[in-house]
Amino acid sequence: MLRIFVFDEPYTVKLRLEGRLTAETVPLLTQHWAEVRSRLKGRKAILDLGDVVEVDETGRRTLAWLSGSGATLGYAHPNVRPLVEDLACDEPGISQFSARLWKRLHVAQCYERWDSRLCQLCRLICVLLPPAWRPCGCRAS
Repeated sequence: MLRIFVFDEPYTVKLRLEGRLTAETVPLLTQHWAEVRSRLKGRKAILDLGDVVEVDETGRRTLAWLSGSGATLGYAHPNVRPLVEDLACDEPGISQFSARLWKRLHVAQCYERWDSRLCQLCRLICVLLPPAWRPCGCRAS
């Protein structure tokens, strides 16, 4: 079962998903996305996945398609967070292996030893990276 709530805000439209995103529930999400996309009018679309507890392969492909269609993947449930991070690594021209490696190195260094020299180098590099590559909680600005 999947429940979808749509929140219209001045600068964004948020789709909050609750439940399981599976082959059975994907048509409901695509229907809501078509309705929301037709009324965006310059606003940003955000998918809140905080209450999605399961995503199958069809759901993963749908999230990738939505992300490519202009939706931003927002907060994700801890069970789904690795999937969202993998989708965020799908930047044109950069391999997923490189993106995952950078995220793991960055997280290990910056959360364990924030003042180390290697971490200072990571912060410098992180400033140059697109926001989608920066791990959650990254303090680069």
